[in-house]
Amino acid sequence: MRATLVHNPSAGDRRHSPKRILRELADAGYDARVAPRDRKAFRRALEDPGDLVVVAGGDGSIKQVAVALLDRRIPLAILPIGTANNIAKSLRIKGSVGELIAAWKHGRRIRLPVGTVSAPFGTMRFVESVGAGVFTELVVRGKEEVEENTGALTGHTMDRALQLLHRIVLDRKPSTRRVVIDGKDLSGEYLLVEVMNTSMVGPNVPLAPDADFQDDQLDVVTVTEKERGRLAEYLEARLAGGAEAPRLTVRKGKRVTLRASARELHVDDAPWHPDQSDDARAARAGQDEGEVTVTLGTGAVEILIGG
Repeated sequence: MRATLVHNPSAGDRRHSPKRILRELADAGYDARVAPRDRKAFRRALEDPGDLVVVAGGDGSIKQVAVALLDRRIPLAILPIGTANNIAKSLRIKGSVGELIAAWKHGRRIRLPVGTVSAPFGTMRFVESVGAGVFTELVVRGKEEVEENTGALTGHTMDRALQLLHRIVLDRKPSTRRVVIDGKDLSGEYLLVEVMNTSMVGPNVPLAPDADFQDDQLDVVTVTEKERGRLAEYLEARLAGGAEAPRLTVRKGKRVTLRASARELHVDDAPWHPDQSDDARAARAGQDEGEVTVTLGTGAVEILIGG
């Protein structure tokens, strides 16, 4: 079976080098090649990737490939060697690289929907979630205060992210937010509004623990001032060593609209970046509110899950 390996060199360690993964793929009967990192060459490689695309990386790498394989019936197999691995954990994909590769032989395919978020300032695809509130602040501040660790945070990357998120949850004031789910107006004052496709967001926070990829619905999580304590207590418990999922308000829907500006939004694990080709237009897009529509539509990628 011919396969293409998409490898994120910044993920994992020496145990997850492309040479080692290629060797394990060859031992399992796959004729695999590594996709080039150059953007144009990468796109060309995914035009004819063979019978399977293997992603060795984290959520960002999975999203990049999922969008490229949308509705093409070429399966994607995941080797989760990133930091958060929210997509893999939501799909309950776990095990060593060797164990996962061996399990594909008797695996099955499941459909992973890929959503669309549309606004006056642009349109983007998403796999994990789209939101406004505390998680946007987390991804905006995360590079400096978590990855570069300049904010007096301690521990592993995930612990530093949890510490920063805890600070944000305690400090942030609720914002008045217009939210409509399948035509029902649920506007109010919220610390966060997260439109979820996966069960987890950020540093493995299970905002929607019962999310189901197969139900073709989004899980919309809202946190009010009264619910601030539940989320803060969950984060405290996680930092102490473990916790059950927080009990938050979760509603399901197929079409979600909210009013937000570009600078208030995150899409998956990154802030929304308006088009920088026109600085004045980009500045306006960041400041001006507009109607943001989030849907799943019909687009999906097939994920190969071990048997």
